[in-house]
Amino acid sequence: MARADSPLGPQLCSPDSSSLGEQVTVWCTMPGAALLVAEVADDVVGVALTQHVDVNLFADVAYLQLEALFVDPAHRRRGVGRSLMSLVAHVAAESGGSHVVTQPLSGNRSEQRFLSGLGFSPAATRRIVETPMLQRRLDALASPRRTRGIDELIARRRRSRGLPPTPPSGISLGARTGRGTTFVERTSAET
Repeated sequence: MARADSPLGPQLCSPDSSSLGEQVTVWCTMPGAALLVAEVADDVVGVALTQHVDVNLFADVAYLQLEALFVDPAHRRRGVGRSLMSLVAHVAAESGGSHVVTQPLSGNRSEQRFLSGLGFSPAATRRIVETPMLQRRLDALASPRRTRGIDELIARRRRSRGLPPTPPSGISLGARTGRGTTFVERTSAET
């Protein structure tokens, strides 16, 4: 599925599942490598491949390289990606990685938006975030947010404009004209 979803196609992974299985096995034997899996009802719906990179000649700080992140399109926008990223942040913190670095493979807008929403910022062709910042963002996203209804929005706008509160019966419909344009006010129940 990841191969079909990616514009990279053949460069992303082998089409042969046995070869792919061998490649993932080899990946997991590398020092600091991890394969993180998200399952729903015993079906794999998402994966993340990570590798801890210690301080070396080319890096002054230890970091976690997120090589691949994929969520089954049927399970996107349901928290699977955030759950995987929460595991990634946990692995980064446990391994002493001060940052999480990734290079978005597809470069598509939704992937960029997802990473940006988690605090990743551009760094050349990669995206990078400090591990504690990623953990804070994920914690904030995990806490239930208060939803604002349309009635609350209308009430806030009326207060900001110095208008009286909306009467319980709503605002009566009526057309008014201003410079050739007709505006229709609607009650909160109709919006």
